[in-house]
Amino acid sequence: MLRFLKSLTFWTASSPKKKPIGFDRNIPSTPSIPKTSAPQPRPSVDLSAIRQPIVETQKKQRAAMIHQLTLHEGMRQFPYKCTSGKITIGIGRNLDDRGITEAEAGFLLGNDIDDFQDRLTREIPWMVELDAVRQRVLLDMAFNLGVPGLLKFKRTLAAIRGKEYDRAAAMMLDSRWATQVGQRAKRLSRMMATGHIPPELI
Repeated sequence: MLRFLKSLTFWTASSPKKKPIGFDRNIPSTPSIPKTSAPQPRPSVDLSAIRQPIVETQKKQRAAMIHQLTLHEGMRQFPYKCTSGKITIGIGRNLDDRGITEAEAGFLLGNDIDDFQDRLTREIPWMVELDAVRQRVLLDMAFNLGVPGLLKFKRTLAAIRGKEYDRAAAMMLDSRWATQVGQRAKRLSRMMATGHIPPELI
C-alpha cells in the first residue's frame, strides 16, 4: 500500500498540468490598423502673384475712367448749372439731387480749418500767443465771417491782443454780426471772456 501511494505521488508531480478549459483555444488577435501617414501640406500658392495683375488692371481702368469723366464733365471749383439746370460742382457732382455725404463734408471741413488757421496766422500772427479756447473763438468767427470780415473787427482784435477779454467780449456782442448769428455770438463771447469751453461744446 505504501509503495502504491508513493508511485501515485510521483506520477502526479511528473505529469504536465493542463490549462483551464477555454484558455487553450487559439483566439485570433485584433488585427492592427496600419498607421496612415500624416496628410502632406499642399504646396503654398503665392496669391500676391495672382492678385497683383488684377489690382494693377483695376487701377488703370479707374484712372482711365477718371480721365474720361473729367474730359466730358469738366472740373469746376465753384457751383454752376449743368445742361439740365442742376447745380453742380467739381467733376459733375449734382448738388441738387445728390448733395454730399457726411464723410465728404467732414473732409471739406478739415481742409477749411487748416486753410483758415494758416490764413489767420499770416494776418494776425499774435494769435498764436492766445490760449487754445480764444484761438478757437477767432477761428470760428473767421469761418463765419471770412478772414476779411474778421479783420474789420479792429477794436475787438486790439482788445484781444491787449488781453482785455471782457471788453472784447462786450464789443463782440455789440455788433451787427451778433444780431445775425444770435446764440453763436453769445457762446463765443462767453468763451472769449472766460477762456473756458461751455458744456454744450464738450
